[in-house]
Amino acid sequence: MNRHYHYDVLVAGGGPAGLSAALAAAQGGLRVAVLERSREIGYPIHTSGGSWIQDLHRLGIPDRFMHPIRAGRFLAPAAQATFHYDEPVSCILDVRGLYQHLAVLAAQAGAEILPATRVASVILAQEKPCGLRAGKAGEFFAPLLIDATGMVGLLARELGLREPPQRYGLGAECDVVAAEWPADTIALLVGSLVGPAGYGWLFPHGDGRVRIGVGLLHPDTAAQPELALQALLEKLRRGKIHDLRLSAAAAVEYHTGAIPASPPLRRTSADGLLVVGDAAGLIATLVGEGIRFGIELGRLAGTVAVAAHRCGRFDAAFLARYERQWRARYGRLFQRMALANRRLAGYGDQAWNEKIQLLARFPAAAIPPLLRGEWHAAALRQALWQNRRHLRRSFLQRWAGNARAQAGPAG
Repeated sequence: MNRHYHYDVLVAGGGPAGLSAALAAAQGGLRVAVLERSREIGYPIHTSGGSWIQDLHRLGIPDRFMHPIRAGRFLAPAAQATFHYDEPVSCILDVRGLYQHLAVLAAQAGAEILPATRVASVILAQEKPCGLRAGKAGEFFAPLLIDATGMVGLLARELGLREPPQRYGLGAECDVVAAEWPADTIALLVGSLVGPAGYGWLFPHGDGRVRIGVGLLHPDTAAQPELALQALLEKLRRGKIHDLRLSAAAAVEYHTGAIPASPPLRRTSADGLLVVGDAAGLIATLVGEGIRFGIELGRLAGTVAVAAHRCGRFDAAFLARYERQWRARYGRLFQRMALANRRLAGYGDQAWNEKIQLLARFPAAAIPPLLRGEWHAAALRQALWQNRRHLRRSFLQRWAGNARAQAGPAG
């Protein structure tokens, strides 16, 4: 006989968004269970862990999970730009440590964390969700479900809110010991240095370790990130990328992952359901950054869950306040990032060389808002204004090239 369990809220997925939703709901006095398919929170790792210190501080994340970065390098096949910062603005996260920290906070607030519990399907009553089936673990019931299952979007897909993503990023990463790499410097590589429709990275995260990875956009390219990563590692060993060389790098771990590269779902709430994190597409797709949004908007979902219980309202109309609030905060940013992602995916080496050469003219203060999608920031606006002639020339050259391509050969 199947075992039955009853809660106020069920969270499917124990990543940053799901754990943050569970924390906020438990702090509001609700009985919460987090159903996580892996046997250990934070394992396996599916992200490179880049983030911004100011946002993490605002969210109350302790410094011990942040490896500070003071320099960033952007490299195309025939161009490069380097920026230095007296005070670090970005960091590489201890991903596993941070996720387990979030799990501890949720558990201390009263949430039950259930590792090795794989959600199989949604339980319906009168065509509305009322629980989750989890195989031998039993059946779990609650008037409100939160889908934090990552890009799979298991609950949202089953309940008709999600179609298979049209565009998505696939990544492969090797965590190496490379003491020769500067501990406070990241590198981002584009163009044929890594492959079409994607980018590569070198992210140090302490103790002489560096995450070296490649992310490729599908269906923009059919190339596989695992093969592109092996090619990148070989280039680095042989010193074939500018002045980069990691001849003595020794692999410690391999990671793979997938993220949505399209705008967020049209609907992230329905009767008895909230969708958070990657499952909802709530990420900055320009650089594939989602952890800070997962934490912040996961907490928002948990807060809405508390309000729903207080009012006894689990209908779509009431739960839509979650969607209204995240769209008011970040809706335009997510849309801008998705458009930029699509445009950059079409760049070849010539376009990347031009853009990195232009980027090298920018002051260091303009780079964080550019990558964060804060294109209204004063430092970035000033940099764009000062380089308006170069931008105009680049636009005209690209327009002329497109016009020639459309006209075809003269006959």
